[in-house]
Amino acid sequence: MRIHGKWLATTAILTVGFAFAPPPALHAQTGVALSGQVSSQEEGAMEGVLVSARKTGATFTVTVVSNDKGHYSFPAAKLEPGHYALTIRAAGYDPEPTLAADVSAGKPASADIKLHKINTKKLSSQLSNGE
Repeated sequence: MRIHGKWLATTAILTVGFAFAPPPALHAQTGVALSGQVSSQEEGAMEGVLVSARKTGATFTVTVVSNDKGHYSFPAAKLEPGHYALTIRAAGYDPEPTLAADVSAGKPASADIKLHKINTKKLSSQLSNGE
């Protein structure tokens, strides 16, 4: 009877321990591959801007959203090393220069994005059907 109780307690402790332990792959995914700041002269740091990165030759795009301080970051698990074209989506704004970044393994890249207001006549070309 005593062995059964110890076995049950050990099994319960191990089960709880494994349930709350992060998977090993998660540790590799917590790094940042590319980050930066989105801002405009009119508003300063801009929240809610969609920043997209597409690797040269890739068939997919990864998109993140800037936070309340205008900061954005792409997880290392989502961007492999290479050259990326960056695009933004912020109704009423365009980026200043052509945006690009080079991501290398083990070293975070940085690309700050400066936006400027556009003419309101061009605004309709930036909106989707839902907007």
